[in-house]
Amino acid sequence: MNTGKIIIGAIALLLSGLTFSQSKTAFDVETRGGYEYNYFKSPEVIRMNDTILTKEDLIASSIYQDIKLNYKYRYKWNKKNRLRVFLTPFSRLFYENFDDSYWSLDARAKYDHKFTKKLSFLAEARFKRMNREGLGGDQDVLINPLGYTNYGATAELEVVPFENNETTLGGFYNFKDFDAFGVRDLQFNETGIQFSSVQSFEVNRLKHKFGVNGYFKKRLYDTFNASEIITDGERDWDYAKGSIFYELPFSSTFKIKPNFLYYVRIDNSTEGRSGFNQFGPGINMMYKSKTTKVRSTFSYITRKYKEIEARNTEERIGEKLKYGYANFQVNAAHKIGKGFSVTGILYSRIRSTNYTDIDARSFRNYRNQYAGIGVLWEF
Repeated sequence: MNTGKIIIGAIALLLSGLTFSQSKTAFDVETRGGYEYNYFKSPEVIRMNDTILTKEDLIASSIYQDIKLNYKYRYKWNKKNRLRVFLTPFSRLFYENFDDSYWSLDARAKYDHKFTKKLSFLAEARFKRMNREGLGGDQDVLINPLGYTNYGATAELEVVPFENNETTLGGFYNFKDFDAFGVRDLQFNETGIQFSSVQSFEVNRLKHKFGVNGYFKKRLYDTFNASEIITDGERDWDYAKGSIFYELPFSSTFKIKPNFLYYVRIDNSTEGRSGFNQFGPGINMMYKSKTTKVRSTFSYITRKYKEIEARNTEERIGEKLKYGYANFQVNAAHKIGKGFSVTGILYSRIRSTNYTDIDARSFRNYRNQYAGIGVLWEF
């Protein structure tokens, strides 16, 4: 009799769980063709072994084809638990230089649990593999190969301290292992804490938001060198980042979000040589109707190194190294049928610098831009 009651109770509990659980799956495929200029972010002039190499020798550009898949899975149960899984494989094929083509896989799992209406627990595990050969010309201080494997995790508490406010506080960990390049290898571990607070309110039935967010993290690099001249080394860098934004809607379909960023790197391993301050304004614009979505971002970021001195080809110029980054991107999608859209992208990053020594590749000016159009199928 007792056994029967236990079985009936277990079945009732299972049916109850199924009743209050739900799952949802989304899948889309996008392909896009376009042209990318200077995808290795090379300067236009370098001198090597007394030979001047110009942009015709240095800059790699090509017609490209992107293939991207997005898989999303969501499972909710007991009205308090939610699990989400995201898988995004991506490839970019360069038709004029096929050996430079690359692919990546981005995988994330997110879990959240509501303790109360004002307190939730958030967790994320992530993995990314970037399968790409070569070096990028935007490197500074350390040589970072373009290929890498990254693992990470985040745990946070989200609270609603007062009406229309969401605040999160948590910690994170990342491990990044760069692909070996010649006799060199590089990896880092980083741990940190992060904070975000967003306040929303309505004006004329339109929702405004303003907020702050930031983090502090410690990154420990291990560098390996198989040559007999330079052996293994370490780098100990701290990072602090903070930003503030205001989201201003003009209508139910169009809004802008101006923001300002401040970012610091503290070098604890080489007497501050690699430390810098970075700051600048940005603005995001978003348009969304039933058939059309357009997102654009623009920012101008200044980076000032504290100890590294700028040079021309002959000598130091009496200034600390300084960068200016002009970043611009537009993403657009327009529905032309059920589950079918035309998409487009425009991207530009231009780095200017006062380091003009043509015997160096690091710290130099570069321009990287691409544009493309394609189609998106949503299932």
